[in-house]
Amino acid sequence: MSGSFEKSVKGGTKIKLAAPKSKYVEHILVATHAGEAGVAEIFRAMQNRLRDSTWTIVFKALIIVHLMIREGEPNVTLKYLADSPSKLAISNFSDVQAQGTNIRHYYSYVLIRAKAFRDTKIDWVREGQGRLKKQTVDKGLLRETEAVQSQVNALLKCDLLSNEPENEITLTAFRLLTMDLLILFGIMNEGTINVLGKGLGQTSSFKAKAFRTLF
Repeated sequence: MSGSFEKSVKGGTKIKLAAPKSKYVEHILVATHAGEAGVAEIFRAMQNRLRDSTWTIVFKALIIVHLMIREGEPNVTLKYLADSPSKLAISNFSDVQAQGTNIRHYYSYVLIRAKAFRDTKIDWVREGQGRLKKQTVDKGLLRETEAVQSQVNALLKCDLLSNEPENEITLTAFRLLTMDLLILFGIMNEGTINVLGKGLGQTSSFKAKAFRTLF
């Protein structure tokens, strides 16, 4: 089994300037249905690809991890990364390298999404819609709103198309990030309305924390 997944990881992260092929991605997503063991198998195969010095390989590896979170078995990949964030470690890309800034921001977003899952036990993109609309202060309204805000902030830094030439890899990542952002913005709006509505009857410390969270 490990050999077949390693082949798919290498195939999905080839050096050429093209998005990961669906046949490789689909096989990798199968591993997520095997739970933590399957995800660990993928990351063992992915380790050298994430730490490669070639930007196309690393960027495509991050796209595949993003797809595992978005389209694989719910919560499995996020939980794995929340427990072992070092498994996502990448090479040191600087701003002067091709796609260096984009890779670092994309990497940071995926890590922050895993951290939000660790702190709240929720995949906000797949499971969060409607939650903050009815959440109470006692059950963590501010804490959860802050977790969503941190993901939005990290995502907005992923300005993939402004400073680098467009290509199939960055356009694929941009599409995935845009879909995440639309959902997270909606959830953040629900949380903001709820926090503001409940703030009238709260203490000054709550109001101060709410202001820092929202603004």
